[in-house]
Amino acid sequence: MTESVAKLLDQLDLDQLEDDLFEGQSSAMGAGRVFGGQVLAQALVASQRSSRGIPAHSLHAYFLNRGDPAHPIRYRVARLRSSRAFDAFEVTATQRDQTIFKMMASHHEPEPGPEHQIPMDEVGQPEGETFEEAMLRVMTPRGEELGTINWELPVEIRGVGGLAMFSRDVRPPNARVWLRVRGELPDDPDLHRALFAYASDYAIMAPALHPHPVTAMDMMTASLDHSLWFHRPFRMDEWLLFELDSPVSLGARGLGRGLLYDTDGRLVASAVQEAMMRPLTKPKLSGAR
Repeated sequence: MTESVAKLLDQLDLDQLEDDLFEGQSSAMGAGRVFGGQVLAQALVASQRSSRGIPAHSLHAYFLNRGDPAHPIRYRVARLRSSRAFDAFEVTATQRDQTIFKMMASHHEPEPGPEHQIPMDEVGQPEGETFEEAMLRVMTPRGEELGTINWELPVEIRGVGGLAMFSRDVRPPNARVWLRVRGELPDDPDLHRALFAYASDYAIMAPALHPHPVTAMDMMTASLDHSLWFHRPFRMDEWLLFELDSPVSLGARGLGRGLLYDTDGRLVASAVQEAMMRPLTKPKLSGAR
């Protein structure tokens, strides 16, 4: 297990302050803010710890204010429903008495029923440059050799055909990325769901940039809302294929969607996010439809 994974697992091991009140620590992201996927994952952990052991099947969240990594985040869980097969919770995240995040989560005891799914795309093996290498490439001036990467995400992300969010080439608004956590994990389905909540915030908006001659480095982006659905158990320490698309971007907002498959081709989770997309400069944005 890498140091970055160990640190993330420590952040997801929330301190319980009292019934239905938890506290978690943070890492800094760009511009001294907390990564939205971390808050999403910690809120899901709080919801799961408040349940009766019934697994979460969906969550719907809003990012309301920027988190400060210098201060802990508190998660207050309110119980909204408890029936034979369902639990429902509202999770409110606060820092210094300011609400920064709200989430509704539903938990469901699995039951038999009709089954179908959209099949997984045929793709090659996980290979090529990583998320960190692609970011370093776009940050390195032309003609210079790539520097040494001295940081590492806890999640290994490799784009099928490259990570176009770090390229100014115009292309259709879809993408496929392989992802997995960098290390062997415990056999805890709740932990694997929380880790996907964390990882789902990295590349889901990439296709919203593809029809425009910009990279992620040209834009000020921020998650506005995020929804996840968990269909089947999965392991985040094994390769998973995240098929992504963006049906629309308009008015400085973009929409990203994703389907998560295991290597057996089973659809295990789905995701949708809307994010702010403000140009840092004034690039010529295409009017792609």
